[in-house]
Amino acid sequence: MSDMHQEHAQGSEEPIRAESKPQGMRGKGSRRIKGLIIGLVIAAAAIVLLANSLFIVGEAEQAVVNRLGVINKVIVNYDNTFVDEHPELMNAEGAPLQGVTVERESGLYFKVPFVETVQKYPSWLFTYSSGTEMVNTADKKQYNITIFAQWRVANPALFHITHRSQDKASQYLDNLICPVVIQNINRLQATDFISNKDVLNESLGEALQSINETVAAGGLEVVDIQVHRTSLPPANLQSTYDRMMANRAKVAQQLRSEGEEQYQMQVSDADREARVLTANAIEESARIRGEGDAQALEIYSNSYSADPEFYGYWRSLQALQTSLKDGATLVLDPSHPLWADLLKMVQEEPAVP
Repeated sequence: MSDMHQEHAQGSEEPIRAESKPQGMRGKGSRRIKGLIIGLVIAAAAIVLLANSLFIVGEAEQAVVNRLGVINKVIVNYDNTFVDEHPELMNAEGAPLQGVTVERESGLYFKVPFVETVQKYPSWLFTYSSGTEMVNTADKKQYNITIFAQWRVANPALFHITHRSQDKASQYLDNLICPVVIQNINRLQATDFISNKDVLNESLGEALQSINETVAAGGLEVVDIQVHRTSLPPANLQSTYDRMMANRAKVAQQLRSEGEEQYQMQVSDADREARVLTANAIEESARIRGEGDAQALEIYSNSYSADPEFYGYWRSLQALQTSLKDGATLVLDPSHPLWADLLKMVQEEPAVP
């Protein structure tokens, strides 16, 4: 019995040892899994913590950092001068942003996770375009106009406090820009509004200054305002066209009158110049003719002095040639000077044998 009992006891110990080994392996595996899970949880927590500790502000962005709902930092572009130009909105006693830090660089920033939150706003220009509005100039002329403007978020902290969104800011500007611009245009004459760009731009500049003084408290800045389109109400089209045609006809008549005056002046100058040229030519020809006659007389005189008888004979021949033309008959006395010299020379000529 004792031997059997011992054998039975030994046989019973072997299964116990065989079962104790898998339980130890399972304990080690569970500890590894728990360590892996804890490591993953810690890594995930570290990632979440890091993600909530860092934020990036791009080149075309501005940011507002809130600590438990209170603004404590503003990040703007490096070329933003609005904060420096309006210190009363930031650092004045009782100002809503007194003591807020202003950063002027884009890039990577740190914040306290779960305590500080970041709100970003674009820094580029937004375009505002109005609907069709009617203006009445100082001389009671009516025109339909549309206005466009360009604006930007100049101070994101003030913008965050007052507007928070582009749509709300656009609605606010729509209620402000149109009345101010229309009021300024209503003080202009129609000719200045339509044709004189210097006067119109001066009026729009005054409106721009007035608008910026109002919107600065909300962190906005209007950069430019222009009249986008000008048209006439349908009721005024025909009368305006008639007036334009009459003005063009008046200008055309004035141009024709000025052209006729210039033409008459040119003709008068040409006639006067022609008369001067003719008189000078006549004077020159008379001078040349006189010089020629003087030379001819001198030649005649020299010829006469060299041989008076031949000269008298030659002059007689010229006189006869002039007198006896077209079969004319000349009856002269033998003692006539024209005939006497010729007869004398004929009589003195020796006879031919």
